[in-house]
Amino acid sequence: MYKIIDNLPIDYSFNTKSREVLKLYNLWFDENKKYRLNELESLIISTVGYESWKADFSKDSLLILGRWLKKNVEIEKLSEKEYVEKRLNIPSHIDFEDWDLTIKTRSILIDVGIYFGEVFIKNQKGLIWKQYFSKKKNDADHGHMIITLKKRNLNPIRIMLTVGFLFGERIGNEKELIELYEVWKGYC
Repeated sequence: MYKIIDNLPIDYSFNTKSREVLKLYNLWFDENKKYRLNELESLIISTVGYESWKADFSKDSLLILGRWLKKNVEIEKLSEKEYVEKRLNIPSHIDFEDWDLTIKTRSILIDVGIYFGEVFIKNQKGLIWKQYFSKKKNDADHGHMIITLKKRNLNPIRIMLTVGFLFGERIGNEKELIELYEVWKGYC
């Protein structure tokens, strides 16, 4: 049975957190990365039709993972209260959906992000996870675990959350992960 991430030391409002608080996330990440990868693999191989998938960190494993992910992203309609709160925090000229990803889906997307990052680390020399601290707190990667490539930072978890929203809108294709891998590989 898949265990949803319930022990994150902080919420995902990274730009509002102090450096000391953000370092708790780094500790959590280091301590839980292997466990989260095991949870992801167990979940996928327990799905009919995906029993033979292996978390072998190969580029090709992303094709099957993307197919599985597209079929398993779940959304839920926002309550009227949640919708009103969201509307208050988003400028009126910006449209947004009346749904959000489920907690389980968000947890899975974090796990897929970790796996996606590990595929890079295993297949490209010299790459490692590190926590990124920007001089600008509104930097989208501030406090996150990223992989520094030659030409830019790769934030696999944030990328997978974006993919999750695409799949939640029923757009994007099952080759999304392998295509993203190829694009980001160009920055190595």
